[in-house]
Amino acid sequence: MAAARALFKGETQVAIQILKTASVTHPELLFVSLALQLIGRNDSHLSKEQLDFDEAVASKTDPYLRAISSLIATGDWVAIANQKSLPLSDRAYVAVRNFDDEQLTRWLNEQVAMAVETGDIEGIVLTGITDRLVDIFAKYVEKFNDFQTATLVTSICAPRYIDDYRCLAWRNAYRSYLQRHKAFLQRTKFEVESTKKSKRGGRPTIKPPSRQIALRCVYCDAETTLAGQGGAGTGSQAGAPDSRNPLMATSTNAGISCPNCGRHLPRCVVCLEVVGVPRTDRPELNGEPEVWVAANFPTFCLKCEHVLHLDHARQWFTRHVECPVPECRCRCNFRANPELNYH
Repeated sequence: MAAARALFKGETQVAIQILKTASVTHPELLFVSLALQLIGRNDSHLSKEQLDFDEAVASKTDPYLRAISSLIATGDWVAIANQKSLPLSDRAYVAVRNFDDEQLTRWLNEQVAMAVETGDIEGIVLTGITDRLVDIFAKYVEKFNDFQTATLVTSICAPRYIDDYRCLAWRNAYRSYLQRHKAFLQRTKFEVESTKKSKRGGRPTIKPPSRQIALRCVYCDAETTLAGQGGAGTGSQAGAPDSRNPLMATSTNAGISCPNCGRHLPRCVVCLEVVGVPRTDRPELNGEPEVWVAANFPTFCLKCEHVLHLDHARQWFTRHVECPVPECRCRCNFRANPELNYH
């Protein structure tokens, strides 16, 4: 590969030196280097020998060695540019370096048309970020049903530079694929990163997905974000600013409350403090991470619907069986953890 690419660049002596070095482990390459030296001398009496040499080496499976032997035998760069066993990027380099404008234009058009027809994604090196790029991927997806590759490649340029409905269809198909296989984190990361990559002029061209989680009040069923934005009220009420100071002591003591009906979150049945607000016993000062992390999470009994701080629930049910609320005979932890075998 290194010798062939040096030869493509016109560095014949470098290619000869590489072949000589490699001939230590591959002796047949020594004859290739000698043939290159003879070609470099422009000896006109070697045409028959060159042809015989090419036929002998043509059985080699290495495409770069075949390209070198073809150049030795014919001296024609067209044969190398049309040798499909070589990567398209190398063939394009040969064509750009050795063809005239008319020949190069014709060759490029032929290669792009062939890439679109066969779905060869190597054709991206010729199309760049254009509509023909989408045409290539359309055939590629049709042949291999690999819309993941098409989506990941086009996500950096569509709809930022390319406006094609096929890109949106592949994106939706890929999102549905991740959703079906329960790859929720991967799907979310894909949506976030592709939205960031779609920025043009500092603004994303991909609209962020709609909210899939809503916070509603269990008492009045009002959506908290809409109530906070005035979406649930009338025009005059929505336009009026909220005169209440959210940092007032009365508001803080009342806990996190619904802006629509004013009801706050329930209280822990052990400490009687509203869940979701800073606690007076300051569990974050505890040196054990399990304690202060658990203190931030409320736990709900699905049978009696009473609420406890998670650390309080752990402490209570290590010594008790029934719910902390008097006259409530619910065995909250027993139903959730039958392996504890409470009686």
